[in-house]
Amino acid sequence: MGLSPRATNDRAPPAANLPFGLEPSLAVFDRATLVARGLFADSQSIIILVKDGKAWRSRYDSGAMPQRDPAAEQVIATGELLWIEDAHVHPLVCDSAVVKGPPYLRAYIGAPIRMENGATRGVLVVVNRRPLPYDASKAAQLAALAAFVADEWERAEIAYAHSESNAALAASRTTQAALFSAVPISLVLTDTQMRVVAASRVWETHLGQRDKPYVGRTIFEIAPQVYEPWASLYDECLKFGHRHSGRRVPVGKVGERTMWMQTEIKPWRNSDGEIGGLIITGDDVSELVEGLERAERSEQRLNVALQVADVHVWELDHRRRELIKSEDIDNLFDRQVTYEDLAQDIMCNIDPRDRPAVRQAWRRHVEEGEPYRPQYRINRADGVEIWVEASSRQLRGGDGKTLRVVGALQDITRRRESEHALRQARDEAEAANKAKSVFLATMSHEIRTPLNGVLGMAQAMAAEELSPAQRERLDVVRQSGESLLAILNDVLDLSKIEAGKLELEETEFDIEALARGAYAAFTAIAAAKDLTFELTVEPAARGVWRGDATRVRQLLYNLVSNAIKFTEVGEVEVRVSRAPKAKGAGLVLRVRDTGIGIAAEPLSRLFTKFEQGDATTTRRYGGTGLGLAICRELAELMGGEILAESEPDRGSTFTALLPLRRISRAAPPPEPAAETPPAAVLSGPLKVLAAEDNAVNQLVLKTLLLQLGLTPVVVGNGADAVAAWEAEPWDLILMDVQMPVMDGPTATRAIRAGEARAGRARTPIVALTANAMSHQVSEYLAAGMDDFVAKPIEAARLFEAISRAADGEGPAEDAAANA
Repeated sequence: MGLSPRATNDRAPPAANLPFGLEPSLAVFDRATLVARGLFADSQSIIILVKDGKAWRSRYDSGAMPQRDPAAEQVIATGELLWIEDAHVHPLVCDSAVVKGPPYLRAYIGAPIRMENGATRGVLVVVNRRPLPYDASKAAQLAALAAFVADEWERAEIAYAHSESNAALAASRTTQAALFSAVPISLVLTDTQMRVVAASRVWETHLGQRDKPYVGRTIFEIAPQVYEPWASLYDECLKFGHRHSGRRVPVGKVGERTMWMQTEIKPWRNSDGEIGGLIITGDDVSELVEGLERAERSEQRLNVALQVADVHVWELDHRRRELIKSEDIDNLFDRQVTYEDLAQDIMCNIDPRDRPAVRQAWRRHVEEGEPYRPQYRINRADGVEIWVEASSRQLRGGDGKTLRVVGALQDITRRRESEHALRQARDEAEAANKAKSVFLATMSHEIRTPLNGVLGMAQAMAAEELSPAQRERLDVVRQSGESLLAILNDVLDLSKIEAGKLELEETEFDIEALARGAYAAFTAIAAAKDLTFELTVEPAARGVWRGDATRVRQLLYNLVSNAIKFTEVGEVEVRVSRAPKAKGAGLVLRVRDTGIGIAAEPLSRLFTKFEQGDATTTRRYGGTGLGLAICRELAELMGGEILAESEPDRGSTFTALLPLRRISRAAPPPEPAAETPPAAVLSGPLKVLAAEDNAVNQLVLKTLLLQLGLTPVVVGNGADAVAAWEAEPWDLILMDVQMPVMDGPTATRAIRAGEARAGRARTPIVALTANAMSHQVSEYLAAGMDDFVAKPIEAARLFEAISRAADGEGPAEDAAANA
């Protein structure tokens, strides 16, 4: 546009400025323009080809076309399709004579004719006297037509290029024979009539001519599908002596695999210097073609992966002053990103708050070679803030100057939001767990302290002479206190399991002794309910097992306790057996009863915390519903499981399968049960200092110690205990943990420091604590305490701790295990 119009019947000479070798393609080009005109009613179309500074324009049928076309020049320069809907308002063509005057063109569409190497060497043009709104489908069709024209041009150029090959074959027939026999490529020597003079073994193999009389036959007879498309090119080579290196061409199939050859054609000359024929070589590039196809498929997969991962790739080319970017990178920023923007300030799109850190990361990458993978915020044009993760690398020239910067951006906004939500949820969970731990520790202390008074005084009174009625009432008090203590222990055990703080201890134990101990603990209760209570330890299960005896005992106690609790008539049977090796369980504990049983629906949630069969069961039999939940948790902690079978009004069977290992040796003889010995067993009178702030607990402690023959001095806080220790030596200090003024661990550390300064002998210190979880006991021992007794204080355990302290021993293993 911008050039004068041409008359309707004025036709350009068909070969004017036509690139050499394109004459056979004129009909194809005419068909292409015909199809292009068909896309738009009342339109005209031409093809403009440019080579070596010359432009060729195809024939057309009607209307007027510009001689010089700035719009076409822009398409060739940019390589992009140009669609001018209305030429009257488009700055590129609005002043053109063919727009302002006849034929009054309004619409212009130019599709780039882009060659395989990416260069734009022509335009397929459509013009119309009325505006043409943009149509993506027709734009795509026009682009496809332009690509078709490019393919035809390249095909014709290849045919023409083949005629350019001109090289002489100078070798004797003997040398030829050796050469053709040894050459590792496809090679055929022809005369000027294209008859085969000689050929290599590879050529014979590729064309299936091994052991066939092919000499003297033309190559068109031997393999027409391979050679006939290049006949005109061979003629050109023979006529002009040109040499041609052609494109990759398929030459047939081997099985399912297509064979590809990279061909070269050149003439050879006789002794007179005249062209005697052609040398046609072909290098097997099948693997190369397959590799390129694989690379193309890989690139396609990569593009899909980049889209799925929301990764945007870019390259800043300083030599060409251009920004190469993935199509959707502008969508990421919600604005067009240009080379000029980034060349002026590569961090122009980064949130100012993050620029210092990003610059520092880039400096370390450039100067120290550290990977560049910063995360930063981008403020989009629409005001939305997004997070991206960047990865970049700069490529330098020999002079050290940056030539290119390549990089990728990944939108990680959702990931950052998820990470923030996870951190927040983690913090909330940790806060909840901390609050739960503090609550449990506080409740444990607050409940154990009064329980210590109840059970301690009950123990003291039990040692006195009482009437049967008084002893019965005392038993009620003691049993009620022990029930409350059992509930507290269940809650603490479950808490430790849920927190992952319950650790199993590997020890050796006699399973029969353990089972009989549990049996003995419930014999009196079963007899009081007139139940048949039986224990069977099968011979195969007897002996020593390795595992956590304390937790196995606890599990068995809970199962037996439940069975007796819910059985009013009939029997309770406890059976210990050894599972077959194929089962993988090892130890099997089975408790069967003829109690109330459980229906199928409640049975499915029986091992849920705070669950029993139904509300009636809870009202009638009591309990927290934690026992079976703890049993299941303990079994799973040991790598086993618990199975339950039940039928209403017929009873239940609970089976614990524990993957413990039986040691092949007889059980050791049982040790005699230790009773609470009198104070006379102690090596001598002990001077005892007791620190306890609670008045009730002071009374309990005094009473129990007096029954052991010890008269303690009692103080009300840790500071008084330190003062008493400084005033005189003591054989033993019983130290409460939580006290006003100064707590027990602080007082202990002060005493230990004083011992070190004064060179005094170490005074045994036993902690008295309602907070007896294992991590808490570890803190007491770390503070310098030698042993501990959990509240509520049992007289037997108190005496054992005093005895160990008097003998200079540390805490007993079972005491630590029960913490």
